[in-house]
Amino acid sequence: MLLSLFLACWVPFSELPSLDINEVAFSNEHLETPNVRVRIFDSNLYCPDGELASFFAVYPISTTPLPIAVIFHTGALDYGDTVSENDDFQASNRLTRTWAASRIWETLDLTDLVLDTGVVDLGTLPAALANAGVAQIYPSNCWGDYWHNGIEHNPNNSISEGYSRQGFDMAQLMIDLLNDDSLAGDLGFNFEQEFDKNSVYWIGMGSGGRAITELLLAGNPVPSGIIFDSTPDDLQPYLADNETYAFEQKAFDRIFLDENLDNFALDAVTSLPAHTAWIYSNGDPQHPQESFYSGANIIENIEGSWITDRNQNGHVFINQDIQLAEQSVQFLLSGNVGE
Repeated sequence: MLLSLFLACWVPFSELPSLDINEVAFSNEHLETPNVRVRIFDSNLYCPDGELASFFAVYPISTTPLPIAVIFHTGALDYGDTVSENDDFQASNRLTRTWAASRIWETLDLTDLVLDTGVVDLGTLPAALANAGVAQIYPSNCWGDYWHNGIEHNPNNSISEGYSRQGFDMAQLMIDLLNDDSLAGDLGFNFEQEFDKNSVYWIGMGSGGRAITELLLAGNPVPSGIIFDSTPDDLQPYLADNETYAFEQKAFDRIFLDENLDNFALDAVTSLPAHTAWIYSNGDPQHPQESFYSGANIIENIEGSWITDRNQNGHVFINQDIQLAEQSVQFLLSGNVGE
């Protein structure tokens, strides 16, 4: 894969689609570690618009293997009848490669565009992880499927929708890359950095936490630590309000088909690591409060877990609050939250 180094640390959104960039520098006011890279890869999965879905790797240059965190972004919910350039996609064209990749740029706070107005992204999470010497992988979701669908795993009706949703396949690919020593090479992915496969962490922001639930339900090995931030667990409350959650109901019909939503909640997961955190707020305007409480109730019964109610009006806090981000990274690595 041809690589080029882009020297600026801030990339205007208007330039992203036209630039041929494989690697950029990562920098923000919270970063204390020098020489942190953002490397962009094309996966072997196709978005509904026919473009290859991308994923990003973020890491400080190191001669020793680094712990690795897989971070799943927010906003992975959408629906559309067919895929063509004339389609008016729902929710800011979330079924395109451009939207999904740009959502990661926004998570890294390396773009001037705000795609998800319900989330404040200041890049505190990637900075805190890099400062602690933790590498990161960010898969993108251009399928709007809550990370649920795959070609063989919970497939959507691709005939009626005109495309196959593959959010779960993307999440699974990230885990397979870390568990299979030869897969990255076979697919042509050169990370140029070795990862410590005994220190793997999963972080889900907003609906990104749904990817973690799906991966655990599919029988993947339990990682060393997990953080859910503002993740809806119980999806049944969405079905009780036809006015407020009409969009979600339409999307869920296509994503989950006739499946019982209770089958895809943490209550159905058999094992979680001791280092599991549940971050939420009783003032979150994005989801019904009942969707958070079920996850909190499950995780509070895990010895060594951490639950925090931010008690404020907001959604996804780990990427806008450097103190919380640092506490979260410390918890993942040591089990201690600190002050």
